Amino acid sequence: MIVWRSGAENELRDRLQKVDILIINHGINVHGDRTAEAIARSFEINTFSAWRLAELFLGTVQKSSDRALKELWINTSEAEVSPALSPLYELSKRALGDLITLRRLDAPCTIRKLILGPFKSNLNPVGVMSADWVAGAIVALAKRDFRDIIVTINPLTYLFFPIKEAMRSHRSSASS
Repeated sequence: MIVWRSGAENELRDRLQKVDILIINHGINVHGDRTAEAIARSFEINTFSAWRLAELFLGTVQKSSDRALKELWINTSEAEVSPALSPLYELSKRALGDLITLRRLDAPCTIRKLILGPFKSNLNPVGVMSADWVAGAIVALAKRDFRDIIVTINPLTYLFFPIKEAMRSHRSSASS
């Protein structure tokens, strides 16, 4: 187990050299709190810390063998396209999702986005999907080489997410 803290991501640089698949799945939900501190904490953990880890990992892709073996998997949440019960969770995860969509356009290796619905966890103790079931579905879809791995009970996410991704990717590549 590796212990780290937000803001100290660079301490993981040497360890990440040896990692083939990095799964970024951390987050915080401040629920209804809208204070300046809650805003800063939500974006720091849900967006910027995850972004720094992703960039640090992508920086380890140096050789062609790295390009073939290394992958970044990042949980952005279905909050990218659907309202969440916590506005700051939604905003910060949506920002991360948009940044990752842009980064995929010229990433040195495969980036898979995990767009997950409400699974039971410490972050969401009232989640309706079992974490084990969600994990199994993620692995099954990754084995089939899905880059956008959607696991949710909300049928609208399956409809809206691909449209949102296509629009974001198209606009971004057109302006390059």
